[in-house]
Amino acid sequence: MNLPDLPVDELLTRLQAVLGEAAPYLVALAVLVAAIWAWWTIRRAALVREALADRVQVEVIPTATFNPGEGEVARWARQLGRVHYAADGIPARGSAVRLRYTAVEGKLHCYIEGPAAAAAVLNMPGFAEVEVRTQHGQADILPVRFTDPGGTP
Repeated sequence: MNLPDLPVDELLTRLQAVLGEAAPYLVALAVLVAAIWAWWTIRRAALVREALADRVQVEVIPTATFNPGEGEVARWARQLGRVHYAADGIPARGSAVRLRYTAVEGKLHCYIEGPAAAAAVLNMPGFAEVEVRTQHGQADILPVRFTDPGGTP
């Protein structure tokens, strides 16, 4: 006897019996899924909090003749887009890059802020005529200096 051959009443009775037997397992599965979801949400929130508390900031200083082309701007945008990948394991909310512009005594300053895990990418110059300076309190991120054969930098 196949299921399609059964009358509707008997089919519903069998379905009710199967669901009655499986109900405790379904409830346990639902509780387990809810617990895993809660743990995952709390873990992601902790990762975001930790990443936002540990950020680095670099100052971008252009030269007087700074005039980037469209290709340079696109390349720099792609470089900033790599910050999220360099901060592997940090959710997108915690690995976001912030561009901050301020004016002090009539002089414009541009700062790039991002997760400390991606400090190397943030310290890379994006344009030919731009100097990148690490902000105060971040002495552990220093530029590489090579000495000449005579021993002077």
